[in-house]
Amino acid sequence: MVDFVFEPQLLKLLVLLILVTLLSLHFLLFREYARQEKVQRKRLLDLEKIVQTEIKRSGDLLQNNLSLSELKIKTQEKLDLIKLQLGALHSHHKK
Repeated sequence: MVDFVFEPQLLKLLVLLILVTLLSLHFLLFREYARQEKVQRKRLLDLEKIVQTEIKRSGDLLQNNLSLSELKIKTQEKLDLIKLQLGALHSHHKK
């Protein structure tokens, strides 16, 4: 029985099977690595799109806030002017 295991043809066959198995495992490993690399690249691109969208949104919000601040200042100036005019009108009517 032990002699059967050590026969040259059987050893060659076992070595060949081991090599084929190792090559198959390496092929599967590299294929999975390539697939994961592709998935990771897609994730990074999606993340970059999200970041660009958020940057644009933040810029738009800043612009809107600046516009609202300017509008608030102009409105307050007009309101102050109206108050002064009303005050002058009231003082003019009291005379």
